[in-house]
Amino acid sequence: MADWNSFLRSDDFRAYRKKQVEMVSAHIQQMSRQSVTNGKVDLASLQGKLEMIRHFLRLPESLTQDKELLELLSVQMDEDAAGITQYLIRQALAEG
Repeated sequence: MADWNSFLRSDDFRAYRKKQVEMVSAHIQQMSRQSVTNGKVDLASLQGKLEMIRHFLRLPESLTQDKELLELLSVQMDEDAAGITQYLIRQALAEG
């Protein structure tokens, strides 16, 4: 069995999450553009995709019962969500 606690506390995991945030951000940006057709937004599709992304980002929380690690993952998730927001704002400003 994998030692999830050690991995989830490692710099390698944070590096992985940084790359994941970049890819998720780019995907959100792309899918938000694709969701608009004929002046209408398919909100159900967009919400479903965002929910799936949320599940993937929260997967590490299901790998441990360690309360201290769960708190750390929660803080990191907040940081990652802020990273996604920052990426999307930067991209919008660069285009505008």
